[in-house]
Parts: sequence; C-alpha cells; structure tokens
Amino acid sequence: MKRITTRLYIVLIFSSILISNCFAQSIYKGLEYGMSKSEANKEFKKNKEAYTTVDLGNGFLYRIYKQNFEYDNNRLVGILLTPKGAAFGQTYESSKNYLIHTRGFFEKLGYETFLENEWWNAPVNYVKSGSKWGLILNKKDKSTIVQMYPISYELSGSTVYLVKLMIWNYDTWIGYYNKEKEVQNKKAKDSGF
Repeated sequence: MKRITTRLYIVLIFSSILISNCFAQSIYKGLEYGMSKSEANKEFKKNKEAYTTVDLGNGFLYRIYKQNFEYDNNRLVGILLTPKGAAFGQTYESSKNYLIHTRGFFEKLGYETFLENEWWNAPVNYVKSGSKWGLILNKKDKSTIVQMYPISYELSGSTVYLVKLMIWNYDTWIGYYNKEKEVQNKKAKDSGF
C-alpha cells in the first residue's frame, strides 16, 4: 500500500509540473505571451471590458486596444496601454502624474529599475532628448519588462502629451535592447575615434 501511495504521489507531482509548464505566461488577465494574432484577438473580444479599463488606483486608468498588441513571428510579445479618455492627448501635468503614479504602482508589485532616462517623467524634456527607452522596470523573476515614456504631438495648434505604457516579454525586450547596443557599439568602433 505504501508503494502505491508513493507512486501516486510521484505521478501527481510530475503531472502538476507538466500542466503548469503547458500554460503560457500571462501579460495581463487572459492575454498570454506567445498567443497567435487570432488567439489574442479572440481573447480580447471575449473579455473586452476587462481590457478597456485597467485601474491602477487613485483614478489612474489605462486601456488596451487590440491594435496595440505587439507581435514577433506572429506571437504576442507585448501590449501597449494608454491612459483611458486621452484620445485627444493629455496635459503636461496629467502625463507627468500618470508616469509617476504608474512607476510607484509597479514598484509596489516588486518591479525593479533596469534603465532610467533622466527625463522619463518630464514630457517636454524627454521628447527633446530623443531618448529611446524611457523608464524600464523588470519583474524580479525576469519574465516581464514594463516600459513607460511620454510622447507629444500637435492637436488643433496646441501641444498635447500621451503616456505610453508597454508590457513586454522580458526575453523579447532584452533581445531588442541588446541588438540596439550592438548597433551602437559597431558605430562607435567604426567611427575611427
């Protein structure tokens, strides 16, 4: 009897490990890294209400549009969130407050700073600086990267801002980052200085 119980226990352990490894890692709710475009669109359509209001607390709301899914080789690797209700942009102060609050939200979840542009939370200076990355936070288990940065554009003769919040698969984003570093290193090496 003891031998059967031990074997059953071993089978249950291996089964649970196998089952847990069969499921993809969640980006947000039912959107998972590696989903095909059709799978991601189907999930979005099925649970649209969950994606059109992403509440980070204190009135800071984001939303996801299925057009803002990022794919690599037809597999979902990231999603872009933008402040809800900001279709016509945000004021400077609103975008700055969104950036600061969003950073605090993810830091409370245990995310750590990977890369921090000097002007990540100052929209005017950030846009002028030409920075590419903004603020990059990574999850401690190195599964997820959070990237946030402001953009600006002209609307009816006025400059407006918009916060972009990207949630990336860690390995995919690191691949993009390392490729960019290689390009810059090659430029420096080939410069003749």
